[in-house]
Amino acid sequence: MVGSEPTLRDLPALREAMAAEGSALPAPDVNAEDHRAGGVPLRLYRPIGKAGVRPPILMFLHGGGWVLGDLETHDACCRQMCAAAGCVIVAVDYRLAPEHPFPAALEDVMTAWRWVRSEADALGCDPRRAAIGGESAGANLAAALTLVLRDERGEQPLFQLLVHPPTDLRLEQPSIDTVPGMSRSFLEECIGAYAGHTPLDDPRLSPLRAGDLANLAPAMILTVENDPLRDDGESYALALARAGNDVGVQRLPDLPHGFMFLPATRPEVAASFRLLGGRVARYFRTA
Repeated sequence: MVGSEPTLRDLPALREAMAAEGSALPAPDVNAEDHRAGGVPLRLYRPIGKAGVRPPILMFLHGGGWVLGDLETHDACCRQMCAAAGCVIVAVDYRLAPEHPFPAALEDVMTAWRWVRSEADALGCDPRRAAIGGESAGANLAAALTLVLRDERGEQPLFQLLVHPPTDLRLEQPSIDTVPGMSRSFLEECIGAYAGHTPLDDPRLSPLRAGDLANLAPAMILTVENDPLRDDGESYALALARAGNDVGVQRLPDLPHGFMFLPATRPEVAASFRLLGGRVARYFRTA
């Protein structure tokens, strides 16, 4: 999120501020190319020095409360992920609320995922090793995608990477009111803009409230210490494990929500990208 005590009354200014912050972030050199999945803009990042190798592919969804962010704001983040994990990253420019409320973003993510699965081989990637991931609102969309795929009897991703995911949009997890950070009022504004008239207990909005969480992709869930949404991710990890899924969860100390949008010149942020990239690379090797 951008700024202190923001409000969606200032949404144009918030978007401008995020764009300025994103363009100033340092990023490693990787190969980038733009594509479209139907009408959905995508950006594909390839690590340098992987000629002749069919790398795995991770579709990664940016955060921003469903109201902020695009391919440009999170370009540095995706470059960091690509370099750290040594895999192809596909970023998705899904539609934002309030102009496009639910289910527009999730529909775009589904369109992009189908494109990744159908085009992986043509893109020189390993179609057997395709995964989904996201941070914050993007992690919510990634989790929702696995539920939709299961219910439609589609093939699950190799794994799902969820970085501080909001999974209970009713905001009833304890850390919402006990951990300093984003205000409840701003979170409620973002959720209201995204959800529109859809009930917040719809599992496509609040995966934690799904009545059945069985038979989902293995999950890697990272939460951070200084995050009002911390309990969302940890509660979701527990719920997934109780449903019989393979789950790994870790809380990173001394980091705030949105740490992937901070400069990687900060040692703690650089260390988090190395950890995240190492986990992704190891999972792709062993899965």
